[in-house]
Formats: sequence, C-alpha cells, structure tokens
Amino acid sequence: MLRPPLGLPEFDGGPLVPVATYLLTIAVLSGLVALSPGASPPPLLGMAWGGFLVVLTAAALRVEALSLRPLLPPRRTLGPVFGVVAAFWALYNLVAAALALGGVSGFEATLSRTATRPLLYLAALLSSLLFTAIPEELLFRTYLQQKCTSLAGGATRRGALLGIGLVAVLFALFHLPRWFLASGHGVGTPLAGRLLGLALVGVAYGSVYALTGNLWLVAVFHASMNYPPLAVTTSVPSELHLAVGVVECAAMVSLVYLAVRLSGRDGHPLAWSPRETSPSTGD
Repeated sequence: MLRPPLGLPEFDGGPLVPVATYLLTIAVLSGLVALSPGASPPPLLGMAWGGFLVVLTAAALRVEALSLRPLLPPRRTLGPVFGVVAAFWALYNLVAAALALGGVSGFEATLSRTATRPLLYLAALLSSLLFTAIPEELLFRTYLQQKCTSLAGGATRRGALLGIGLVAVLFALFHLPRWFLASGHGVGTPLAGRLLGLALVGVAYGSVYALTGNLWLVAVFHASMNYPPLAVTTSVPSELHLAVGVVECAAMVSLVYLAVRLSGRDGHPLAWSPRETSPSTGD
C-alpha cells in the first residue's frame, strides 16, 4: 500500500460530484483564458483564479460532507517540507553545475537570472505558490485524487495507483484551454508531447501526495518546478524535455519516499493523518 498509515476521508457524495467540479473548473478556466489570452494572466485575474479554485474545492467538499480545514497539513510539517524540497534542488544544482563545467550542451557556467535577481525570483515563486500551486494541488490532490482513490477501492495499492493515474490525466487535460486559446497551438505531435509531460508531472505530484498526504509539500514542489531555482544558466533542447522530465520526477518521488522511510511519522514527519488533528466531517 502506498499510503497505509494515512487512510482516506469518508466521502458522502457519488461520482457525479468530482465530474461536475472538474467540468466547472475547465469551463471557468476556458472563459478566463479567452478573456486574457496572454502568456500569463494579469495579477488580479491570477489571484481571482486561485481564489475560485479554493472556493470550488471547499464547496465540493461541503457536498461530500467534509470540511476543508482538517484536510490541511499542520504547520509542524513545514520544516520537513522545505528541507526535502531544498535537498532536491541542492542536488539538482550540483548536477547542473557539473554538467555546465563539463561543457554539456544546454548548460552554461554562468549565473542564471534566479541567482542574479533573487528578490524578483522569490516574489515570482511566492506568487506561484499562493495563487497557482496551492489552489491547483488543493483541487487535484486533496480532493480529486483522494475521491478517485476512494471510488477505485480505497486506501489499497490498486486504489492509490488508479487515483494517481486518473488525476494525472485530468491534470494534463486541464492545461488544454491555455494550449489552444492562449498559445494558439493545434493538434499534433507537440500536443502529444506536452500532454505526456504534464501527465508525468501529475503522476509525480500524485505519488508525493499519496506517500505523505501533505498539501504543502506537493504545492512547494509544484511552485518550484514552475520557477526552478537554478544557479547556472540552462537551456535544455526541446527533444530532451521529456527525458529530463522523467529524471526530475523520478528523483522527486525517490527523495520523498526516502525521507518518509527515514523520518517515519515521529519527530519531524512529512506524512500525517487528518484524523490525528480533528474529525474529517463538520466545521
């Protein structure tokens, strides 16, 4: 079992609740992208989108006879969360620096914009965390993945794997409105590669969540993957994006698995159970 000590919330709604929630998400996103088809939405629109996802998730949980607050990890897990993510990016930077010094194409031994403008980088990272990563992971992992896992057989290996896989596909399809409406791309090989890469990332985020049940951990990974804190300049060729993505996701999941195995659930736990703090139903 991928998640033996954590259990799952007890959902009272049927399968139509997550379906309606997801379709409403896609409809609203399509409208917002059509309204502002630029590469990135204006700050106020981005904040509104993040708020909408939080409200929508809370409403779906209300229909399921659940409350949002007990599903959020306690603050005591923040230290281990940032420790694991920092370790991941430290290792990533060591590898990138070694490749740059070795003259590997796509890696340059010069400081990146992240390193030369750290305050701007931190502002962008914080914005991504608050208005993109946390709201999206709240919807896709805290609600949809747990709901799909519950429908697929509960907290068993089969249920966990089906929940991770299904929501990874939904996560990839979630990006289609921006692909078609904002970027102006069409159907073809690039779209297939894009969806495959997004599904792979969805599997990684879903696996991290299945191992820990920790929204903060998967959200910080999500935000930092959107804005990688790389010290050296990198420009990976497009034909290598998928291969690099496989390595990144495998390293992420492996590191989290190792951290959970080493730390257990005492001392500085990453993994936790909602039932440790308060009942999953009611306010």
